[in-house]
Amino acid sequence: MLEIWTDVSGMMTADPRLAANAKVIEKISYGEAMELSHFGAKVIYPPTLQPVMTRNIPVWIKNTFAPEDAGTLVLNNERSAAQSDGNIIRGISSINNLALLSLEGSGMVGIPGFSKRLFEALSNEQINVILITQSSSEHSICVAIDASRAEAAKQAIDDAFANELALQKVEPLKVETDLSIVALVGEQMRSHPGVSGKMFGALGRNGVNIRAIAQGSSEKISA
Repeated sequence: MLEIWTDVSGMMTADPRLAANAKVIEKISYGEAMELSHFGAKVIYPPTLQPVMTRNIPVWIKNTFAPEDAGTLVLNNERSAAQSDGNIIRGISSINNLALLSLEGSGMVGIPGFSKRLFEALSNEQINVILITQSSSEHSICVAIDASRAEAAKQAIDDAFANELALQKVEPLKVETDLSIVALVGEQMRSHPGVSGKMFGALGRNGVNIRAIAQGSSEKISA
């Protein structure tokens, strides 16, 4: 077993600074822990888990300042993790200060390589893509990035698609700022219908507009 001693008593179901009812997660799977870490839970760094995952080594997250606390046990067996508390949702995480870049145009439909050029333009500027969503018609594609890189990203994409913009095959890039990602994470979401609906209903009742949606193919994350 690998022990990680930090300044908190384990991974929590939500950010305790934002959710008063946040609780420490007793057990969690590697996949769930990595997803929560990607979407804002900074207790562990995702690459830290990769070596122990390959060798099926459990990870125990403990609090240096409160060693008597149980902490969080990270396991390879998602079923054991899920059965520890019976919760479908393992945790809720978020990332703030994001920008949403939307590239649209009829000239994108059925043309191979548009997405590749978009991601290459961002990669060349060392801009990390946090979320991706694309319409089934291929008429538009949206990516979320750190808002501080929005201007550099727009310049890079405008340069990459200068010819298509001049010919009006694509529309000028839309940049929306002051956005956040909220992510539900849980291995058991895939076997329980209606979880995403409850999430969207809760956001709607509180006047929160949804600009983009993405869900992992394993259905263990909905953002």
